[in-house]
Amino acid sequence: MKRKTILLLSILIISSLLFAQGAKEEEVVVEGPAKLTVWAWDSSFNGYAMQEADKLDDSVEIEFVEMGKAAALQKLHTILASGAKDNLPDIVLISDLHAKGYLMSYPGAFAPMDPVIDYANFAPYKKEMLSYDGVGYGIPFDTGVTGLFYRTDYMEEIGVTKEYMDNLTWDQYLALGPKLKEKGHLLQTYNPNDIAEFQIMLQSAGTWFTDEKGDANFVDNNALRECYRIFKQLNEADYTKVVSDWGGFAGAINGGEVATVMRGSWISSTIMNNPDDAGKWALAPIPKMDIPGAVKYSNQGGSSWFVLANAPNRSAAEAFMANTFAGSVELYDTLLRNKTILGTYLPATDAPAYDEGNPYYSGQLVNKELAQWAAKIPAVDTGAFSAEAQASLVSVTPRVLAGEDYNQLMKEAEKQFAQKVQ
Repeated sequence: MKRKTILLLSILIISSLLFAQGAKEEEVVVEGPAKLTVWAWDSSFNGYAMQEADKLDDSVEIEFVEMGKAAALQKLHTILASGAKDNLPDIVLISDLHAKGYLMSYPGAFAPMDPVIDYANFAPYKKEMLSYDGVGYGIPFDTGVTGLFYRTDYMEEIGVTKEYMDNLTWDQYLALGPKLKEKGHLLQTYNPNDIAEFQIMLQSAGTWFTDEKGDANFVDNNALRECYRIFKQLNEADYTKVVSDWGGFAGAINGGEVATVMRGSWISSTIMNNPDDAGKWALAPIPKMDIPGAVKYSNQGGSSWFVLANAPNRSAAEAFMANTFAGSVELYDTLLRNKTILGTYLPATDAPAYDEGNPYYSGQLVNKELAQWAAKIPAVDTGAFSAEAQASLVSVTPRVLAGEDYNQLMKEAEKQFAQKVQ
């Protein structure tokens, strides 16, 4: 009997020890950082920004999936339209001009950000572009304040000074083309199927593709007519580099084929991809249109991050965005200093990088100048259907370039637009 009692006690002790050991092992299990999938375009700009943000938060691990802009937006549209809740990213980048369209078309697809971030910390126009029915959804990111980036070495060859570049009209700008061609350089890239520069020109004149009611503003839009006059001249010129896609566009910049690039400030990261060109680039305001009230300042693009409501790691994604893009001056200082990425996070306006010259641009205070120009951009109501408006115009553009009746073509484009948005 005594032997049985001892045996039973031994079994109980061993069992207790094994249970305690198991419990101890269970307590120290670590799941690791949450893996967040991000869909966006342009790894040198948006991918770099995500990479730097990831360094500031050990609780997440970012998987950046790069796609072309059109491909990324189309893939998102396809999945949301199908009603599927699988195969979604945690975070997606959407251009500001497309944001309202997605919010209107897919209610409930995106996580509201009002409980997560403080929109008072961002440029006011950004929340308006990222809101629907009074609710803010996106996490504001970059501004698209535009500039005319140009090769100083090429301009020196034709005797053009910084002061001249800082005060160009469009006709003066185009007149640089033949002079550059004589020296073996091209003025800029040109894509006959892309009217991206129209965004820059229209906003600099204080107007847009659509009016305050959201209707097409084509026929009686004098600034749009001026856009087509300029576009037609570029189409007929022998001093442009014709391209058909982003690869050709970026290749012409980094390969030294073109003397100027007119885009939002985000293009600086692409320009700086070629370290051999450091010290050969400078920045000027855009040319002024021959339209009453037009200025040398405008906006093109700009985008914002959105967390999907059905994201696999929604809570982790919300916390990550709140701590980085909506809460870190350090992040924006890094982005400014290394890639000239201007965010719209207001506390970052005191970041040291604004007062530092950029070596790539021969010490020019590029960040400060762009920030100053941003405050002078004419405010316009871009509405929810800018993409549809531009698509309608692109459909008639070959006939405009061929010399067909402009007013009639604009009326046709307006009818197409009305059908698209019904």
